[in-house]
Amino acid sequence: MANSGCKDVAGPDEESFLYFAYGSNLLSERIHLRNPSAAFFCVARLQDFKLDFGNSQGKTSQTWHGGIATIFQSPGDEVWGVVWKMNKSNLNSLDELFAWVQKKMVCHWSIERS
Repeated sequence: MANSGCKDVAGPDEESFLYFAYGSNLLSERIHLRNPSAAFFCVARLQDFKLDFGNSQGKTSQTWHGGIATIFQSPGDEVWGVVWKMNKSNLNSLDELFAWVQKKMVCHWSIERS
């Protein structure tokens, strides 16, 4: 993952983790509804992924009845988003929110500091 603006920010400690957000979770008010510990970490670019709406099961949002923002591997593409630093106590909230995400979509990444 390449990034912009992460140079002088402390990384995660044993009580926190970094979460790459896109779609509605870019909005501070939205991420804080279920994850009050979220603190802006940096703007970031996820390489070799592409943003889409909907998913392989055709799932739509029950709130706005449209496609849900999702990402998928796509060599040569990129998705811009933000990284939130969050307390590990928020992991359950994210698991509930993204229960439909297929395990094969989960990837491990590291931040390259400039």
